[in-house]
Amino acid sequence: MITILNNSLEPLAILEDYFNDDIKEQVNGAYTFNFSALLDDEKSQYIAIGNIVEVEDQYFNIIKHKRTRSDNNEVGIVVECEQVSYDLLFHLFEGGFIHTNTPWVLMNMALEGTGFMVGFVQYDQYVSIDLKEGVNARGVLMEIAAQTGCELYFDKYTVSLMSRRGQDRGVQFRLGKNLKGIVKDVNGQSGEVLTAYEIDVVELNTLPEFEGLEYFELGDTVDIIDEELGINEQQRIIEYSYSPKRRINSKVTIANYIEGIQDTIYRIQTTTVGKDKWMYGVKIGPDEGIVIERYDKMARSIFNADEFRMQKGNGSGSYTDSLYFDPINQEYEFTGVVRAGKFIGGEIQIGDNFSVDPNGLMEAVDGKFSGTISASTINGGDIYGSYIEGASILGSSILTASSGERIELDPFGFRFYDDFGARRVELGTNPQANISGHTYYNESSQSQGLIYAIDSQLHVIGTNELFLRALNGRTIFQGTVDFSQATVIGI
Repeated sequence: MITILNNSLEPLAILEDYFNDDIKEQVNGAYTFNFSALLDDEKSQYIAIGNIVEVEDQYFNIIKHKRTRSDNNEVGIVVECEQVSYDLLFHLFEGGFIHTNTPWVLMNMALEGTGFMVGFVQYDQYVSIDLKEGVNARGVLMEIAAQTGCELYFDKYTVSLMSRRGQDRGVQFRLGKNLKGIVKDVNGQSGEVLTAYEIDVVELNTLPEFEGLEYFELGDTVDIIDEELGINEQQRIIEYSYSPKRRINSKVTIANYIEGIQDTIYRIQTTTVGKDKWMYGVKIGPDEGIVIERYDKMARSIFNADEFRMQKGNGSGSYTDSLYFDPINQEYEFTGVVRAGKFIGGEIQIGDNFSVDPNGLMEAVDGKFSGTISASTINGGDIYGSYIEGASILGSSILTASSGERIELDPFGFRFYDDFGARRVELGTNPQANISGHTYYNESSQSQGLIYAIDSQLHVIGTNELFLRALNGRTIFQGTVDFSQATVIGI
């Protein structure tokens, strides 16, 4: 009997007339149920994606169905189901699953929020699981089984971890007794010769005369005996397929190994990079191209035909550009410190106030230098410094100090100031009067006299009095002394 349930596990319909039913389970692998039924208006409507099939006290998701018409015009429906642990394929850990703990703790972490629960766990040592981005909850369970060497047992929405499924019940599969057909499969593709047997068996324990005898389960160790083929081996049942409606003629796969800890879907998902899916920090998609992101979201790089970005993250998924290349517009932006042994290029432009052109002309609003500045020509307004070396200095003014005692040089002359800022001496020219000379001032900056040259003469003039004196020697006049315009006293 098959019961169709909705996703709240409420019964919708009961199917009793079905055929080609088959439950197949692998150790640490696929767990499926397939069946066919004739189409009817009352119950077939419930065979739909999203509903659940209950058979033999187990739950299976309906994942695929197709309708067919036979030669005798009967319309049937073929249904494919997966044990409800199929749901775990869609519970993703986008940032990966990287943890170390006991399997009990790790399994609870993997199943949190899925509706599944952990049953019994027969392994209590610490294991490390290191699965990168995009792994799903079922993949985590499979990896835990691989790391521990244990085997998973799915019972509806409960997942257990067993040290080993099955046991040695002393069951024999013998030609002439319960062995109907056998295929020996020898495979050396992995570099190691692996042998498995696909066996059609008669389940004698379902017959009244053998009730309680020759019972076996998935994972059991059994003997295979076929004298004609020279087979007499003891190996494990790693796959078991049977009809739940009439469990008499079944099929088992027997081997001394388990091929692949992951089922097909999990193996495909963990060995390929899907579009816009993360794989070891890498995502490839049509919008951004190749995206490489650190596991802690502190850095990310984006590559495509239009741009290249290296970005700094804040750990929460927000990023700012540290390096940006736009080859189409020939724009290249850097943020932070750039170190290089040599820069070769055309122009340098930093903001609006600093630039260097291809000829080496630098323009800036301010600057500080330590050491010596050497130049052939310096043009500017004010220059302050302790040492300037160069062939020519051109400018509007030169001051030895901004105030107090100082010397000033500008286009109008050369002046000396005392400590109180009073002008005391000035050297200059007067082009209108065609003279050049010195002017001397008192502490109030009032002129006291001057010496100047005019018309091939040198004039010495005192504003009030002119005093000539030789303290320790003579005052000597040479040449003609003309007192014609003077009043001479004391002679």
